[in-house]
Amino acid sequence: MGLSKIWYRYDRAIWIRVIGTILTTITSFAIRPFLAVYLYNKTGNLYYIGIILGLAPLMGVLTNIWGGGLADKYGRKPLMVWSLLFQGISMLGYIFAVTPLHFALVSVINGIAFSFYYPAANAQIADIVPEGQRSEVYALMHTALNVGAALGPMLGLLMITINQSLTFLASALTLLMYSFLVWALIPETLHKTSILPEKGHVATVEGPIQPERFSYKKHKFLFQFTLLAMPITLLYAQVESIFPLYLQANFDNYLTIFTSLMTMNGILVVIIAVWLAKKTEKLHSPTVLLIGYILFAFVGIGYGFGAWGKVIALLFVAEVIFTIAECITFPNQSKLLSIIAPAHMRARYFSIFSMNWGLSKSLGPILGAVIFAHQGGLFLFIALSCLLLVSGVSTYYLTNSTRRQVIAEGTVNQA
Repeated sequence: MGLSKIWYRYDRAIWIRVIGTILTTITSFAIRPFLAVYLYNKTGNLYYIGIILGLAPLMGVLTNIWGGGLADKYGRKPLMVWSLLFQGISMLGYIFAVTPLHFALVSVINGIAFSFYYPAANAQIADIVPEGQRSEVYALMHTALNVGAALGPMLGLLMITINQSLTFLASALTLLMYSFLVWALIPETLHKTSILPEKGHVATVEGPIQPERFSYKKHKFLFQFTLLAMPITLLYAQVESIFPLYLQANFDNYLTIFTSLMTMNGILVVIIAVWLAKKTEKLHSPTVLLIGYILFAFVGIGYGFGAWGKVIALLFVAEVIFTIAECITFPNQSKLLSIIAPAHMRARYFSIFSMNWGLSKSLGPILGAVIFAHQGGLFLFIALSCLLLVSGVSTYYLTNSTRRQVIAEGTVNQA
């Protein structure tokens, strides 16, 4: 496929999102590998790290559904613009933070701002991308994110040798730049024409769309699917908070090892993410998700024994498996949600589902710190692997039964 065909394959808004995601994640991943160690050097307290790192996602959990409702009512664009703007401001706050309280306040602002972005952004994709391409586009966005994961850690390693504040300044500037691109170049995609769920017909609504009341009973699948996704995000939470400290306890060159693992993951995702998404597009979604969970369980085993036994090769094998797992799991999760979600509730569906990230990243570092301090890293990652296997099997049965029900009702051809 030629470059011109690739360019015109997607809406212009998608490419602006890709460019903005690459810019912001390069600088974000320049910070991420070193943030836990940076905070430990500043505070000297393992539990402070867990609290500070957990505050941002905790605030995200508290404000997530609100943000999704606002995106469904007032539009995707304003939520995305303001989110990126305040994320940039919070990055500047890290430069001037000195005490644990300062870092905590910055994390609160960052968490609230961050929670408003992805529900609106994911719903925007569902608004403008045909169903048959959604898994592919979600994979493209994941690829863009991992361009940052590939380039950011090495850039961060370079910048912190010059001045630690450079990483936060660079992140703030790219977030503010991306905010401007969204404001100037991306149109609003939430249309005032919506499907009335009770009557099944299209009606034109003047002014903001009034969101339907959300109940657990009516949307039980969403809440169960979200809960079962938490072990995956708990694994991510440990990788960002406790795993660097686990490596530090077992390797002298732990920063080089951790940076290399993240860089390899980012490069591999860029190479294979869209290809894997296309290959799994028409496969049985529950089976694909089960395979993803099993692969993530192997990652936990590899991390646990690789660091404990000081076997660097095992850590890199685990990272390859990690890459495959995320490339087949996340796009299929997003596609499934975009199909199951009513058109007038897409942002709220994505906002509720993203709560699994917020809960895991708020509770994960604290729980991980306690387990790591008392039982060690090997126990932590093996326990996560067991939890992933149980959740994977449960997710298979949940999504398989829901898929059959959706097909029987004639809502979609395949989920």
